[in-house]
Amino acid sequence: CTTLMSTTERIRSLIIEDDVFMIDLLRDKLKQYHPEVEVLAATREGAEGLKLIQEHHPDLIFLDVELGDMTGFEMLAQVQHLDFETIFVTSYSHYAIKAIRFNALDYLVKPIDLQELQQAMERYKLNEAKEASKANVQRAVRNQQEQDVGEHELVLHTHDGDLYLRIKDIVRIEGERNNSF
Repeated sequence: CTTLMSTTERIRSLIIEDDVFMIDLLRDKLKQYHPEVEVLAATREGAEGLKLIQEHHPDLIFLDVELGDMTGFEMLAQVQHLDFETIFVTSYSHYAIKAIRFNALDYLVKPIDLQELQQAMERYKLNEAKEASKANVQRAVRNQQEQDVGEHELVLHTHDGDLYLRIKDIVRIEGERNNSF
């Protein structure tokens, strides 16, 4: 039984993806399985995506890592106020996935698996620390721009909260169960 959500519970979203087929596929899956997600607009270009962000002020963006005119990280670096959540969409499992995992951001690998989409949406809905998530997006953007890997920041989730470390400052990390020290 599906319950209808009120307009205040709708998730206003944009799709910024260079593949028209993937835009349509994502729209269809969201419409069928996540009707609370309202796709306000979609585009294939980062420059147009920047305009859509300013125009629509979305809650959530599905962003391709490799766009035709720029990367998703380059696009995000141009956004003045990252006041939305980002779920990255990519075909590539090289540097982009490392950068995304590095900062505990959410991503979907093409072709989009329904179960992975549902898990990403659940994490979005359950995310109570949205400001920390937005800061992680900003950190990932800075890491992508920084040439010196030693200056990249790593986020470690501890029982006392998140710990932010520059790679060059790490001497040793030990793990025990779900904790790092």
